[in-house]
Amino acid sequence: MKNTTITFSVAAAATIADGEARVLIGQNKPRMVVDYRDRLRKHCEPFFSSTPLSKIDSRKLREFRDVLAAKGLKSTSIAAILSFVSKVLRMAHDDGLIRQMPAIPRLPQKASPRSAFKRNEYHRFLGSLKKVEGGKPALAWKASPIDRELRDFVTFMVNGFFRPGDMFVLRHKHVTVVPADKDGPAYLRVDAPPSKGHADPIITMPVAVLIYNRILTTQKARGFGKPDDYLFLPHRPNRAYAHEIIRRQFRLALTHAGLLQGPNGDERTLYSLRHTAITMRLQQGDVDLVTLARACRTSVEMIDRFYASSLTAESNRDKLFSFRRPTRYLDVSDLID
Repeated sequence: MKNTTITFSVAAAATIADGEARVLIGQNKPRMVVDYRDRLRKHCEPFFSSTPLSKIDSRKLREFRDVLAAKGLKSTSIAAILSFVSKVLRMAHDDGLIRQMPAIPRLPQKASPRSAFKRNEYHRFLGSLKKVEGGKPALAWKASPIDRELRDFVTFMVNGFFRPGDMFVLRHKHVTVVPADKDGPAYLRVDAPPSKGHADPIITMPVAVLIYNRILTTQKARGFGKPDDYLFLPHRPNRAYAHEIIRRQFRLALTHAGLLQGPNGDERTLYSLRHTAITMRLQQGDVDLVTLARACRTSVEMIDRFYASSLTAESNRDKLFSFRRPTRYLDVSDLID
């Protein structure tokens, strides 16, 4: 039986409360609830106000979409807001508050890959970071100077295909060093918390073992490195703030190196490191897309849409023309010393 007195705002509050409960049991990240509240306050409440759920139909939702577009919001932002509205209505339907779900307007979404670093740019950035660590010049965000930890963060992320958010929940207990055997060199198996619907272990490049061992040695010297300690900024229990410190330092270091902007004029972010990791494997590795997708917790479709979109058949013509050869491991030890 539908309830004609329940308003959208009341139903949205119930959806947010459900989201908070899911955070407590580990199904959702706290950031999701923050985003829900933000979308409700800024966009949904001003439009729907006290509109009863029974009055929200497909026509009303199309009108809402058009209002959001008139504000100048990008299609990705509009899609995120409509996704929240959909969750509110879906929960209301499941609870018997409305008889049927109205159709949610669909938006054409254009893939917008972050700018990856070209190989020479990546070398240049690491070289610049190394100089900054030595105080040439000294750079800091607030009271957090840029030191070796940022370079370890960058190289570990690139050699592990991690998403930025995953890097700040990684603890030492999630990391296992798999020793070398007849099939190849040692590598890390990282059983990180589930992310983007993926829970498979992350398999790193071999050089990540060297980076991790150095991180562990440094942390133990500072009283950290225990199983429950975080890999990066372990002294910062507020992980959102730890993320902000690294993000700000990364942006500052990019600006100093003259690499903040990508070739299309868009600003590089921490996500550019994940794109760099995957595009380097596509360009220089000998790996099939299924294996690569599973190693970095994504899908072949996402790799093709977001990571391989900048590659052409001509740019990889050497692979197109070649037959399978024994795999060779790239020696990048000079980049991590």
